[in-house]
Amino acid sequence: MKRVSTFEVMPQTENDKECLLRLLDASASLWNELTYERRQNYFGDGDVWDTSEYRGQYNGVVGSATVQQVTRKSSEA
Repeated sequence: MKRVSTFEVMPQTENDKECLLRLLDASASLWNELTYERRQNYFGDGDVWDTSEYRGQYNGVVGSATVQQVTRKSSEA
């Protein structure tokens, strides 16, 4: 059994809310693109685990640590 901590994020300003929504949107887009490419490579003849191009693509938006974590969680799934 895994334990999970949940919390509510309450942005203080509209600018904070906009930044949070952009971060969440970019993270979801990264997850979806990784999943789609891995699925396509699985049924094709590509390498399922090659995700190097996404590190450069999303690095400036969400940061390198977030890209690594999303990639790692996608590999576990």
